[in-house]
Amino acid sequence: MKRVLPPFEMLVKQERDDARLADEFLRKQAVQPDPKWYADLLDKHKTEIAAVMVLWFSEVEDALSSAHWSDWGDTLLWFALEERLAALLAPVLREAARSSARRQAIEADEPIPLRQADLEIALWAGEEAARQASLIVAETRAALIEASDLIEDAGAANPTTFGALLGAGIHGLNRRFAGSAVSPILTSGSAGLQEAVERTRRLFEVRSRMIEETNSVSSVLQGILVVALFWERAGEMVTKTWHTQRDERVCPVCLALDLQEVPLRRPFVSPRGTLDRPPAHPLCRCFLQVSVRPTDMSGLFL
Repeated sequence: MKRVLPPFEMLVKQERDDARLADEFLRKQAVQPDPKWYADLLDKHKTEIAAVMVLWFSEVEDALSSAHWSDWGDTLLWFALEERLAALLAPVLREAARSSARRQAIEADEPIPLRQADLEIALWAGEEAARQASLIVAETRAALIEASDLIEDAGAANPTTFGALLGAGIHGLNRRFAGSAVSPILTSGSAGLQEAVERTRRLFEVRSRMIEETNSVSSVLQGILVVALFWERAGEMVTKTWHTQRDERVCPVCLALDLQEVPLRRPFVSPRGTLDRPPAHPLCRCFLQVSVRPTDMSGLFL
């Protein structure tokens, strides 16, 4: 029987070495998600979301490289970067959900009004892109402010230090990761810069994956849910079933939800509360199956 491990994003909340955990996560190979059409959609759209994030992080690096590190938290600078990220994300989230909706309708052989579905998806994508951009920017900006303050307090603030960290990806970390990345500088001063750079690179890759995978899962599942809502509006009884990927990366929260089936508008129940749908956390890869059921099954869910 496979050992069940909590996901990386839960482990990093514990008082442990983030850089070592990053190495473990990057080495770990997850099984291919099931069903295959879902895995194919995730792969395709994760690549598109990854391209957006590479472009945006590059623009962030360019903006910060032309500013003094004491101005890295400038509100106007980040306001413009947030607008830019939302504009980049919206079309790729929309296309992922749109492709998923069409594929779900085909898989279930239950047609839906595509134009209406596209409109609902477009509205969702705009709102979700703005929400994601706000979350990503707020965490990134706070991480940079805290990291630069810590380095200055340690007496290691100089162009060489900040230039090396920026080139390694300090502009792409969250607060917890940034604190771990700069800790060698806090303990060893300039002598710890090389280790800090290596940590930054690894943790930047992990956070990038967290953003890419979470958004690809969320957008693909949104397309599935839009189809289910149209079925329900047509008078069908629709249920949703939570499926994990059943490999070493499945966390206890998702494992407790595996194979749970509830009516479409009801939440799933876990030991830690209720959830409407995956993703349950960053890097969640769970699949949401929606099914049209006979109406005489409604009593099973009372």
